Amino acid sequence: MRITIRHPSARRMMVAIAVAALVAMPGSVAAQVTGFGPVAFDIDAAPDGSILVASADGTIYAVRDDTVQPVASVPVPATSPVPTTLNGIASIGRGNYFATTGGGDLAAGAKLWRVAPGGARMVADIEAFEIAHDPDADVWKDPGCEAVPPFSAGPQSNPYHLAALSGGTALVADAAGNTLLAASTNGRIEVVATFTPPVVGGGASDEPADWMVLFPLDEDTDCYVQPVPTSVAIGPDGAYYVGELTGVTRDLADAPGLSRVWRIAPGARNVVCPSTACQPVVSGLTSVIDVEFGPDGLLYVVEYDVDGWLSALIELGSEDPPPIFEGAIKACDLGSGACEPVESDLVLPGAITFDKRGTLWLLEGNIIGPVLRTVDWP
Repeated sequence: MRITIRHPSARRMMVAIAVAALVAMPGSVAAQVTGFGPVAFDIDAAPDGSILVASADGTIYAVRDDTVQPVASVPVPATSPVPTTLNGIASIGRGNYFATTGGGDLAAGAKLWRVAPGGARMVADIEAFEIAHDPDADVWKDPGCEAVPPFSAGPQSNPYHLAALSGGTALVADAAGNTLLAASTNGRIEVVATFTPPVVGGGASDEPADWMVLFPLDEDTDCYVQPVPTSVAIGPDGAYYVGELTGVTRDLADAPGLSRVWRIAPGARNVVCPSTACQPVVSGLTSVIDVEFGPDGLLYVVEYDVDGWLSALIELGSEDPPPIFEGAIKACDLGSGACEPVESDLVLPGAITFDKRGTLWLLEGNIIGPVLRTVDWP
């Protein structure tokens, strides 16, 4: 996931509006904790009942009984001109975690880390894998379509949220690579699935003629709206469920509902979505940020639900700017594909997790001052 704001004034307005909205954050709050630095992108529940918060600067915090304690650190790679951040965390036992870094230009800084009490070590070099293979370019994307400053034409990777498949392997949603990867502590990386562009209405098609065009690269090449997978959860059936953000522009900001949740068959490798092994189970969503299964078996989805993730930015200069990154949590029945709202009017929701007691936790305000709090759910 990437955010590009073209006008400096829009940057200042974004912060002002977001802070004002955060002060009056609605919802039923049973607990509210701060103190994670200015930016945080992911949370997870640890076996001891604490909630882990991944700060963008590489610090991992544990929250227990309203106490915030730094417990580990990931050496976030230094990249330029686009900085790398700590993006995702997944607990794999007491004091042990998987973590992802990424976001730099041309896949710079894209790594999977294993964090243990003795420190953090890089175990899978996603940057090198993306540069060597560029999986989505093999299926549908022209590398020239990535040349939108400050990014360059060529392979891109941004490992975002992840799920532990085992103590030795993580499933990684690569937002810029448009793939789901299986990355292991022995350095092996495999493509689980490559996602294709959305179509009008948020459905799925394997035909380029149906894909939504972002802009023409030249007379012979279209650049499509990218799926941008941000999140992955392992379902009760053992399948992998992936939520996508989708990229938009000013021309598409009034076309919400492009985002999907995909079901990928357990153990799948090198599949293209859609296909027999990879099908959308929920459609019509708007900019999915995170997915998580609840104790009730429903899939809980966090999304920016007001015209998509970029609409607030491109309309900030208007006389009546919309709420910034207004979002919601929805509970989705995968049998019917229907989703019901759990809580709305969220401000910059970043991630959710369920602890061992079944409490639903939300990371909110993720790029303007992260807040961790609980949410009532059915």
